[in-house]
Amino acid sequence: MRKVLFIDYDETLHDTYSQYRLKLDGIYGLSAAEVMDAYLAVHRGIVHAQFPERHDDFFFHQRLLAERLGIPYDEAQARDMARRFKEAQEASWTAPAFFPEALYFLDKAKERHVLCLTTGDHAEKKAQAIEKASGRSHFSYIFDHTHLGLKGSSAYFENALMSTNSSPDEAVVIGDSLEHDIAAAKGAGIMAIWVNRRGLVKSGDSAEADFQAADLLAVLHHLEGL
Repeated sequence: MRKVLFIDYDETLHDTYSQYRLKLDGIYGLSAAEVMDAYLAVHRGIVHAQFPERHDDFFFHQRLLAERLGIPYDEAQARDMARRFKEAQEASWTAPAFFPEALYFLDKAKERHVLCLTTGDHAEKKAQAIEKASGRSHFSYIFDHTHLGLKGSSAYFENALMSTNSSPDEAVVIGDSLEHDIAAAKGAGIMAIWVNRRGLVKSGDSAEADFQAADLLAVLHHLEGL
């Protein structure tokens, strides 16, 4: 059955963490993984939930990050992290590190389905990076928070349904985040596929995906059966 696929970018199609690991290691005396875990906890758990109007205020994030890490806020370190963070972010579309099966998945999925890039930010640049790497355009729609609102709530995907003139039973959300992709999709009544590349164990109160896949080849096989 032909579906409208809402496909995430970071850690679903693109190995974004590898870009940040190269740039952020050593900040605040921590590993890049520790820095990213703390930053995402602040960005998604605090800013998205309580201060959505400050989504793009990086130095506000930095102050919250210092509080979370239990260290004094330091302007010089904040500026250093801002520089490194921006370099890593830009590398995600200027020197992308797509997962090995990502472009093949997009090629095959496009044969049967309508593809939509649904990401948090910089959707146009991410779509351009994919098109440059593959030599073709895959997406009928390209969405981020400027089009649909902050990602992480059911409203984001409800707006995506309206923007694509589709209904929940016609759509599938494909992403790596249980909170921002899976829970948000289920809240909008949409089938959700969790791409769990790192073999994470779902906590008891996390959203239940309709299907869990280790990579996009498994997703493609599952889609063939719909």
